[in-house]
Amino acid sequence: MKGRPAAVAALAAGEPVSVAADRAGVSRRTVQRWQTDPTFAAEVRALRSQILDDTAGRLASAAADAVATLATLVNDPEQPGHVRVKAGDVLLRALLPVREHVDIEQRLAAIEADEEGHRR
Repeated sequence: MKGRPAAVAALAAGEPVSVAADRAGVSRRTVQRWQTDPTFAAEVRALRSQILDDTAGRLASAAADAVATLATLVNDPEQPGHVRVKAGDVLLRALLPVREHVDIEQRLAAIEADEEGHRR
């Protein structure tokens, strides 16, 4: 892939302008000029958003597996005590931020629904 699409992909992935320019087969100045174009900037943002969404999905899937593994370790009497304690500690430390995040999302959704109801 060459040209603008290559630069969009590189920048969306967090690469510096010099790498984006190399991949696009253009000068750094050309990529810098492209970055001032609202359409180009929107393409970079859209692709970055897609990359982040895909990554979040993979992390969520892996998180479920990780939690299952930790729960298995906590409940396995064959595991040494320090392994079971560490697994339990990891689970408990992860719980509060996740709970807070869910609470914030629920509150935000309720506020948005209330605002939408007031607009009608």
